[in-house]
Amino acid sequence: MKRLAEYLASMQFTTGILIVLMFWFVWGILLAESTAFREGFRIMNSVLAPEWFSQPERLSSLLKFWFVALCGVMAVLGVNLVFCSWTKILKLIRNRQTASRLVMLIIHIVFGLVALGHFGSFVLGYRYENVHLREGQTFTLPEKYAVTVKAIHGGENPVMFQSPRDQAAGAFDSEANFCEVALIHNGTEVAQGSAFFLRPFVHKDIQVTLKRFTSPKGKNQDDAWGSRVGVRLIVSRNPLKGVVFVLFPVMLAGIGIYMAMTWRTRPPDK
Repeated sequence: MKRLAEYLASMQFTTGILIVLMFWFVWGILLAESTAFREGFRIMNSVLAPEWFSQPERLSSLLKFWFVALCGVMAVLGVNLVFCSWTKILKLIRNRQTASRLVMLIIHIVFGLVALGHFGSFVLGYRYENVHLREGQTFTLPEKYAVTVKAIHGGENPVMFQSPRDQAAGAFDSEANFCEVALIHNGTEVAQGSAFFLRPFVHKDIQVTLKRFTSPKGKNQDDAWGSRVGVRLIVSRNPLKGVVFVLFPVMLAGIGIYMAMTWRTRPPDK
């Protein structure tokens, strides 16, 4: 049992897991670039993981296997992290260790928390990728929340009705094309602000991002709603986002401190 624990905490085991993880990510990149699975990855980026499995026909079995296996590899890496951290804790307790070992232990723990936070973002909260609203319309969210588009600024240029990635650089002023939104809870407005293409409106852990403008021309052109420019919004809630944003810089700072503490300059040649 002791030998197994030592192996699970070893650098050799860590290196093996990281190699497997690297190849798994490379395979995922190749799948995402292929025509057959590109739409599947778009769906994975649009909704949270529980919806991938609640609607079997939306996502291929291969992509589900890729994600589940990725979670399995990360879980094994987590086991390695636990054993490695525990070994370092025992050494700190039993022996008088240098401060650099304590910093590395903290980095290990923070990395584990960041990884758990990223995993939580796949399964907790919600994400709505294509919320189509026009001025004055409301979209209902869970937990008695709702988002209302109060005003739409811009969108007159036909290029605005394209996806941002299809638009030429400098085709429009992003600061002059946005929408004003309000967040409603139990019928009461609790926050309001502006949602831009690359700068979302954020209230606590709820985020509203402008994805694109929609043309007023279409099947509903004759009615009051169809004759007005609309927007497509991305509305999401990630309860762990704040924790990850705080811990990630802490982890990077810890790595920098560790490098500074363990840096060794070569003595000049005689």
